Amino acid sequence: MLNKIGAVFLSAVLVLASLSMPVDLGNRLIIGSIAVNAASRSTNESANAAYDERLENPYNKQDDMEVAYDGSRWRQPKEWNTPTINPKDYKGGIMLYFDKIGLEPEYAQGKVQRIYFSITGATEPVGYIKFHVFYDTRLKVKENSNGEVITPGNALKGFTTGSSMIEEGQLVFYAYSENTMLSDSSLFTIDFVVPENAEQGEVYPIGISYIDDNIAYDTFINSEQDEAGRLQMTYVFTKGIYSGYIKINGDKKTTATTTTTTTTTSLTTESTTTSITTTGGGYPELKPEMIGDLDKDGKAIAADAALLLKLYAELSSGSRDATTEEIYICDVNRNGKIEAGDAALILKYYAEASGGYDETIDVYLKEVLNIAI
Repeated sequence: MLNKIGAVFLSAVLVLASLSMPVDLGNRLIIGSIAVNAASRSTNESANAAYDERLENPYNKQDDMEVAYDGSRWRQPKEWNTPTINPKDYKGGIMLYFDKIGLEPEYAQGKVQRIYFSITGATEPVGYIKFHVFYDTRLKVKENSNGEVITPGNALKGFTTGSSMIEEGQLVFYAYSENTMLSDSSLFTIDFVVPENAEQGEVYPIGISYIDDNIAYDTFINSEQDEAGRLQMTYVFTKGIYSGYIKINGDKKTTATTTTTTTTTSLTTESTTTSITTTGGGYPELKPEMIGDLDKDGKAIAADAALLLKLYAELSSGSRDATTEEIYICDVNRNGKIEAGDAALILKYYAEASGGYDETIDVYLKEVLNIAI
């Protein structure tokens, strides 16, 4: 039964989503427990204007700046018919994140760069998924061998999936299956073609934006839409998604009158970057409570997890090595390397601290997770 329901859901929304004009079906279609709201927009000008505004591409400013995910776009589905869910009640550390890739200018122009959208730390199974992906339109999407704009990843093995280009700069992705606990892996990949005239300092943002497109609201939930599934979905669309980018390494070149200057737009980092060679216990004599506190404000919070993912992407590009201090602060699980799972642990601690846990993160890691510090 699920396969038939899912097939109808997938084929219907992909066909409708691929249209650039409003679609008036004049009714509401309920597929499984997912509400597909296809009520007419043409009779309500104010609602139509709001719909168009929500579809504006926030990742296409072309100002060569990173674009953070905007959780304020989330709207709790009316079909849930429940009091407003507070994402702070979620005690897990789920993260969904795009790659942040740095390319050397001499190799970047015209390059096909694969970008991964990955997941870590899921706490509840998922049966239905829908995302709107937005990107800088200076990038072009390269279809895979099956003619699809998005390729499902390892985390979605066993799912029936589909994707479509709404317009340049906006894609939609759908997946359905029996309820599945997603592994820490890739949800999907997109191949982007870097502009032939790409120059150093240029940044091409890529990310998710929550949309209720009057076909089916974006979703990440189990088929029952139970309390735990709704809470995880609320957290995902408010706090659990992280944008990415393709960046051309180097300082952006700008011209002023008759002179050419170079301005630095990257963050200034302290200390010289070096390869890590450790002895003894493997870490320098830094305070354990500094673990996970990347911005050094005295606490490990969601913002630190985002900074860690940014650092992880930079290190993964091979442009530099981590400093000794970065290893100490960012290797949260103490396995000797910086990875996405470290960011998930920061979020897990932050969720506990927000719920009343009053110990520092090093105590949490030792006493709750049994990680040797």
